Amino acid sequence: MSPEQLIDQALKRYERPLISYAKGITGNLESAQDAVQETFLRLSRQDIVALEALLAQWLFFVCRNCALDHCRKMARFVDGGLDAVQEKSDTNPSPAAELEKADDARLLRSLIERLPIEQREMVKLRFEGGLTYREIGAVMRMSISNVSLQIHTALQTLRGLWDNAGAMP
Repeated sequence: MSPEQLIDQALKRYERPLISYAKGITGNLESAQDAVQETFLRLSRQDIVALEALLAQWLFFVCRNCALDHCRKMARFVDGGLDAVQEKSDTNPSPAAELEKADDARLLRSLIERLPIEQREMVKLRFEGGLTYREIGAVMRMSISNVSLQIHTALQTLRGLWDNAGAMP
């Protein structure tokens, strides 16, 4: 398979999870899209055939760095007096079941945002990005056992928060 085909496949497979992951870091869809675009631009400069076996962890690692760089740049603008732009949520009407599902998803997202930053990133990498514990360890630069412990702790915390929110039967 040619490098161009590999990049196309990577784009199809990882673009959405990377945007979701980057948005969790930047808090802004446009910034997340910029981080992902930069990630794929950097990928195009790499020997993708050599990276193929580690592609997911490489993409998430580079995306994380791009998103964090963007946050640092934005912090300088905010410190300089510019206001951050807030995104408006989509409020299209839907059936009752879809509303309940959307409410549960919103609640879960808000509970995830209450986790410590590292645990939040790991949960998003695992469940939104679909990375393995080994890949998460490589992205976060920590051992697999530490990743496992942190994700377990995060899930226990989320379960307790969910129960306290009265969302579980």
